[in-house]
Formats: sequence, structure tokens, C-alpha cells
Amino acid sequence: EARWLPTVLATASKRKPTVVNVGLGLDSYVVVRHGAGADLGCYFCNDVVAPGDSTKDRTLDQQCTVSRPGLAPVASAVAVELAVALLHHPLRHAAPPENDQKARTDAPLGILPHSIRGFLTHFKSLAITTRKFPKCSACSDPVVDRYRKDGAHFVRQVAHDPSLLETISGLADLAVDDDFLLEDDDDLLLSSSSSSTTGGGGAGPPAGEKKNNGGTDDDTTTTTTTT
Repeated sequence: EARWLPTVLATASKRKPTVVNVGLGLDSYVVVRHGAGADLGCYFCNDVVAPGDSTKDRTLDQQCTVSRPGLAPVASAVAVELAVALLHHPLRHAAPPENDQKARTDAPLGILPHSIRGFLTHFKSLAITTRKFPKCSACSDPVVDRYRKDGAHFVRQVAHDPSLLETISGLADLAVDDDFLLEDDDDLLLSSSSSSTTGGGGAGPPAGEKKNNGGTDDDTTTTTTTT
């Protein structure tokens, strides 16, 4: 997983750089910015499992190695535009996310979203904001503290056993809790279906942002990682 180490390095850095990550699928892509001491989620904050070998025991279209011919150039161009928009924003790397295309902004290049998800199947894109996940396998405090303590040795450990990240970050405990939640949901669904013909529900992740910790332009950099 090529995006994991740059994410950890940027989060652990005292310079608090901004990272622009690009992820490609078969016919979809995601561009995410995070860092600069803000509370914005990184590329891995929406995952409940640790990153691992994306080519093992997966079908060809699930190996992140096959994409539609124009997907990589489109995603890369969006990442470049996002980075340039950051540099031109009055708050630069500390700019808060703006998702509404009708929102009023002082930025000369328009709104500055946190993440952009694009879909070639519909030729559409969505601007989405997510907060930092306390149990993230890349930017959470336990993972970053472990890297600061053990450095390259920790990276070698993770490369040998990716499940270590789930233990350190707390995702392993979350998975156990989710198993109980799923069992409870199944029981509730069975009870509801026996007494009612309708039902449903759902929830999504919270969104928001937090102000930057401070610093000068010399304290921040922009890194673009594309795979």
C-alpha cells in the first residue's frame, strides 16, 4: 500500500506538511488532502481494516492494477489543481474544506474541498469532508507515536505483519465490537420483520474541520502521492 508510509511520515513530521493522496480503482478515483495539523481525515480514515497486500487473493479488477485508460490522468490533474488551489488560498495549507459549489469563498481559484471522489461510469464527482478517525491505521496517535518511537524498525514490522496496525490503532477491538453490533442488528431485524412489514435506517460518518495549529509558510509543504 504505497499511500500508507507517506501518510505516517507527514503526520509524524514536526513541519506538519499537507499530503495530497490519489487512489485509483477500475473506473473511480479519490483525491484527498490532509495534514497541516488539521483534523481532516486521511486516505485511510474511512477504512476499518489495516492496509495490506492489494494483489494477493483478489480478482484482477480488485488488485488496484487495472484502470480505465483515462482514469489516472484525470485523477492526477484533479490532485494538481487541488494542490495549486491550496497554495493560492489566503490560509494556504490551513484552509478549511468547502464542498458546496455555491459557497462564497475568498479563494481566487474557487472552493477548496477536502476530498473529491470521481466516477467515470457517470462522469460525475463528489466533494466530501470527513474528520480524522481516532483508530485510523495511518494517522491515529497510537500509530504515529509508535513510528516516532521505533522508526524504520516499526515500518519493517508492519511490512512483515500488517495486522500489527489493527492491534496498535485499536481496529482489532473495533472489529470485535462490530461483530456484536451485527449480531444485535440481526436480532432486531428478525424481531421487526415478524411484527412489521416496513423498516430501515442508516448513518454516515461525521464531517467537520478544526483550525490549524499555526506556523509559517516555511513550516508546510505539499506532497502528492499517486498510485
